[in-house]
Amino acid sequence: MLDSPMMGVRTTVILDEDVLNRVKQQAREADVPFRVKLNELLRVGLAKAGAGKLILSSRQVYSMGDSLSPLPLRVSELDALEEQEALRNG
Repeated sequence: MLDSPMMGVRTTVILDEDVLNRVKQQAREADVPFRVKLNELLRVGLAKAGAGKLILSSRQVYSMGDSLSPLPLRVSELDALEEQEALRNG
């Protein structure tokens, strides 16, 4: 029974900060776990996308070379690294 809300697949999704904050806020307001609200919003969005023409955005991708730090990093870890670099560079 793959449609059961109790069955799930663990995955990693990188969300933009604004999206993360909006989903967290809506989850708090609905008094449901984050994953429940995220799944609900994805289902609504997918249903709407299926009802009409799906408009995809595109972005130009550029190689930035090899990473100098181990990945993945949390946003809070990136913020700390930026602060450390700013202190070093004065």
